[in-house]
Amino acid sequence: MRYELEDEQKVLQLQLPDPNDKDSRPNLLFKERKVFAGENFVALFPDGWHEITLELDMRKEGVHSWYISTPGFEDICPVGLFVKE
Repeated sequence: MRYELEDEQKVLQLQLPDPNDKDSRPNLLFKERKVFAGENFVALFPDGWHEITLELDMRKEGVHSWYISTPGFEDICPVGLFVKE
């Protein structure tokens, strides 16, 4: 599914966690708030905008525990992705 950017819609990046977040699976940040497993975003990829879902792999630690569960995007790191607000 492709999406177009609407007038005045903002695009922001998924950010690395706060360095003070000492959790073994730290939350990514979006607009300075924590991202939680199961959240959906509309993210920009080379072929356009796609709806994705972020999940946590409990077998991993650190930011490497985050992944995209949407089929076709599983091998892409979500850190730094541009997403619609």
